[in-house]
Amino acid sequence: MGRQVALELVESGARVLAVARNKKRLEELKKERSDKIDIASVDVTNATGETWSDVLGACTIQNGKFDGMVYTAGVTGTTSLKYYDEKTARAIMETGFWGAMNLMKIISKKKFINPGSSFVLFSSTAGHTGEKGLSVYSATKAALMVAVRSMTHDLSREKHRVNTISPGYVKTHMTQSSVEEMGEPGGVKERHLLGIGEPGDVSGMVLFLLSDRARWITGEDFVVDGGQLRGAWR
Repeated sequence: MGRQVALELVESGARVLAVARNKKRLEELKKERSDKIDIASVDVTNATGETWSDVLGACTIQNGKFDGMVYTAGVTGTTSLKYYDEKTARAIMETGFWGAMNLMKIISKKKFINPGSSFVLFSSTAGHTGEKGLSVYSATKAALMVAVRSMTHDLSREKHRVNTISPGYVKTHMTQSSVEEMGEPGGVKERHLLGIGEPGDVSGMVLFLLSDRARWITGEDFVVDGGQLRGAWR
C-alpha cells in the first residue's frame, strides 16, 4: 500500500521520502523514480525520537520541510485466546500503534513540517468489526482511530489535519503472506460487495486527504472497503 501511495504522489508532482525496514524493497522503489523518491531504512518498532529526528532532519535540509505524512506500517497475526501469544501481540501493537504515535510526535514539530499539513494514518475495517481471531490487530486499529480524534486538538494550532483510512481486504504483500500462513479468512470474498480490493482502490482517498481539497477535514475515519461492512449484514 505504501509503495502505491508513494508512486502516485510522485506522479502528482510531490517529492517523497519512503521509509520502511526492508531496504531491498526500498531500493527497488527508488529505481522506479530516483529523481523524486528518497529512501530511509527504519524499523518503526525500535525507532527512537533521535532516529526520527536524524532521518527527517537530513531530508528537510535537502528538500525543505514536509507538507504531509502517510503511515501505512502494520503487521497482523492470529491472537485468539486459544493461540494468544504475547510476543506476536506486542509486535502488532508496536508496529501499528506505538510506531505511529512515536513518528507523529517528531514529525509534527515545527522544524520538520509546514503549517497546514496533513497526516494520514492507516487503520482498518477490523477496528470497526473486531475480526474473529484478530483481537489485538482489531484493538490496535481501533486505538489508532480514537487517538487521531484526540490529536486533532494538539495539531489544530498549526492548522494541521489528521485522519485515518480504514481499508477492507486488499491484495498486498502482507495479506498474501497471511493467506499463505493461515489460509483465507472465511467469507471474505462474499462480504466485499464490490470484490477484493487492490492498493489503487485505496490510494485515491489518501491523495485526496493530503490535498488542499481536504483542508477542512480532520479527526475522521474514512472506510474504503468495497462494501465489506455492508456485506457483513446481508
